[in-house]
Amino acid sequence: MPVPLRPRRPLVAALTAVFSLLGLAGCYGPSHPNSIFTNFTDWNRDVGFLFDVLIIVGVAVFVFVEVLLIYTIWRYRQRPGQGQPEQVHGNTTLEILWTVIPAIILVFIAVPTVQVIFKTQAKVKPGALQVEVIGRQWWWEFRYPEYTTVGGSGRVDTLVTANELYLPLGRTVNFTLRTADVLHSFWIAPLAGKRDLISNHTNYLWFTPDSAGVGAWNGTCNEYCGASHANMKFRAYTVTPEDFESWAQNQLAPAVGTAPAVAAVPAGAGMTAPGQAPPIAQMPVSQATLMPSPIPGITPDTASLR
Repeated sequence: MPVPLRPRRPLVAALTAVFSLLGLAGCYGPSHPNSIFTNFTDWNRDVGFLFDVLIIVGVAVFVFVEVLLIYTIWRYRQRPGQGQPEQVHGNTTLEILWTVIPAIILVFIAVPTVQVIFKTQAKVKPGALQVEVIGRQWWWEFRYPEYTTVGGSGRVDTLVTANELYLPLGRTVNFTLRTADVLHSFWIAPLAGKRDLISNHTNYLWFTPDSAGVGAWNGTCNEYCGASHANMKFRAYTVTPEDFESWAQNQLAPAVGTAPAVAAVPAGAGMTAPGQAPPIAQMPVSQATLMPSPIPGITPDTASLR
């Protein structure tokens, strides 16, 4: 009499691990600070819709195939005393069905996929805020060419920030992406998908933060770019249009401050030998630059990036 086989422990452990991971994956949602499953921008809404379509269709196909497979295994299992089953060589109806049905499913998936691809790759809408993004080892440079001033001496100043990106709510932003050295990848997960920065090539990305609210979001480089790649992070701040204009004008304003007094040095004192650094009191002091006040409700820190 054949002895029934016991399930192997490694198989049970593997199945337990798989289903545990699936359960944990279900806990991941929009509440996570780096979640892509948000509706904060038009970009994320379009991609989220496409993701939902793929998940629904994929789950439906998986359930149908698995139910059919389990039923077939149970229905046509070998029974005691059963002879050789009938041999079937081909079935035209079934072959047509399992060719036509997958083709229809692929068309159903392809139509919204192509629509989203063309929409996210289309030219930016007129009136968008232009932001030039330059990836460097290992920091981000953001330039706002729309905010440029010309001083009395003819000096041209453009609003430039490092590792801090400010975006006005409700206005489309067009990013021009370039790299100054190696390959980088620009990504603000809660706001839009990532886009690569490639040497000798300019990439573009645009979206409208119309539902993000006033807040701060994590930005990262998602392409290995060297020893300090893990530290190449930045903060993106979504603020009201009024606060954005106030911040931009404050950044362009001349530095305000008082240079610290320099202590008087007696004649002949503090003379240094060749190659020796002069005392600090003798060094020229430039005008102090005061950082602009932060926008209300926004704390420009990077603690959550660590």
